[in-house]
Amino acid sequence: MYCRQVTVQSHLKWVLSLCTVVLLGCSNVESADQFRLAPHYTDHMVLQMEPYSAVIWGFGDVGAEISLIFKGKVYTSMAAPVSFSESAVWKVVLDPTPPSGPFDITIKSSSKSMPTEVLYLKDVLFGDVWICSGQSNMAFNVPNAFNASEVLKDSYKYPNIRLLAIKEVESTVPFYNVTSFYEEWSLPSPATLGDAKSAYFLYFSAVCYMFGVELHQHLGYPIGLISDNWGGTSIQAWSSPDVINACPNSTRFEGKPPENYTKFDSPHENNVLWNAMIHPLLNFTIKGAIWYQGEANTGEPAEKYACLFPNMIKDWRAKWYEGTGGHTDPNFPFGFVQLCTSNVPFNDTSFPALRWAQTADMGFVPNNRMSNVFMAVAVDLPDPTSPYHAIHPRYKQDVAHRLALGAKALAYGETYVQFQGPFPEKVCSMTDNKILVSYGTQSITLKSTDVFEVCCGPSCNSEDMWIPVDVVQQQTSSSLMIGYDCNKYTVYQTGSSLRYIWQDMPCSFKDCAVYGAQSDLPGPPFKLPLEAKCV
Repeated sequence: MYCRQVTVQSHLKWVLSLCTVVLLGCSNVESADQFRLAPHYTDHMVLQMEPYSAVIWGFGDVGAEISLIFKGKVYTSMAAPVSFSESAVWKVVLDPTPPSGPFDITIKSSSKSMPTEVLYLKDVLFGDVWICSGQSNMAFNVPNAFNASEVLKDSYKYPNIRLLAIKEVESTVPFYNVTSFYEEWSLPSPATLGDAKSAYFLYFSAVCYMFGVELHQHLGYPIGLISDNWGGTSIQAWSSPDVINACPNSTRFEGKPPENYTKFDSPHENNVLWNAMIHPLLNFTIKGAIWYQGEANTGEPAEKYACLFPNMIKDWRAKWYEGTGGHTDPNFPFGFVQLCTSNVPFNDTSFPALRWAQTADMGFVPNNRMSNVFMAVAVDLPDPTSPYHAIHPRYKQDVAHRLALGAKALAYGETYVQFQGPFPEKVCSMTDNKILVSYGTQSITLKSTDVFEVCCGPSCNSEDMWIPVDVVQQQTSSSLMIGYDCNKYTVYQTGSSLRYIWQDMPCSFKDCAVYGAQSDLPGPPFKLPLEAKCV
């Protein structure tokens, strides 16, 4: 039997790395000397499988010798003092473990001043762990989604999917522990998924759960899902100080909020959800993350989001890698939902601008600012009759399916999976006020012809410069020909840019203009300058 020895010095270095936000004064650690696990380690949990190593940690008496027994092997550690906690902290890094379980794990503490104490973790699985974060559309629970009754009825079929629902809390300083839960690790059931209908979206995230079900059905091994969200919150609240500092003028609503800003009873201050709801999980090895947020940021310049979002992804990755001692992929897969619609369709461009900003102003992902990132386009899934208002569409299965396609392609290397709708490779001017939109080798299906606009003039900052096109024709299986006449609207003769579905609610359910002929996935919105000539 091999017993790994961990020195106090090396262990202390690792423990200090758990507080990855520069501050050493992490809050909410419990009273001293009680031998215990960190709160998010409970029965029925999923730990991250190979090729990564799961980390298990907790608190104890200073100098206590810790023995963890798993699959017949003994791992040893020592509880070491740290500056930010009254208790000493111990940790064990397990060997990479294939998808498997259930297992029981035994942890013993021995010290001169205390009798031997024993903790048990029961029914532990190894698989992939995904964090699901964001605002109310991620918090939106299963019973309120379309097809909920069938999803709830089938929930018992998936005992190898495990759920952890973290309760909303904010803090001005980084927390070391998860403070409270809606649910500790549990198996899916109508009760754990939130059987009673609630406008407050309590219990388990529909997008998160449905995403996990599709991955589990496809992969055939355990999936752990951590629902960690708060409705109505801004990206600044979920970002660390490093992210805010990387983006000048990114503080939430400097001075007076915009007139059209709706005040939610939710925190927006910089860092407060990062501190309390993300930071405590940084030492827990994960596979990846999915994100559904942005509505709360539509009241401010989209340029802020275009800086904050890619920097937040980069920062989460770096700090999770550091917090787990290098046992989480430093470029772990990150998926997000491009915004659907709001409560004010057609007459506002803040949602289209934010959709563009979600891609770092490139229109598609992955890109050179957002590597290993996948996107679920949702603009063609409006739900104007939703009892939770149009900003909360109920088509969560479609959203989860599109996210799962991206995960299969990027997180699991299934390069044959089509996970993106068509995006133009070339938008260029032709003679006689014609524009060629080429989608390269991707065949398209054209469902409507009235959702393109041309900017007539050198500057496109004013909405008055954008005009609807006269005609859209499918030129080939992968290209469109657009005709326009700037003279009807402005003094300018030619167009300078083209944009597509640049409206809050540009189309009805799954009926935007451009879809992939094979994938049936919608093309995302775009706003692109015209090349001078088609070559």
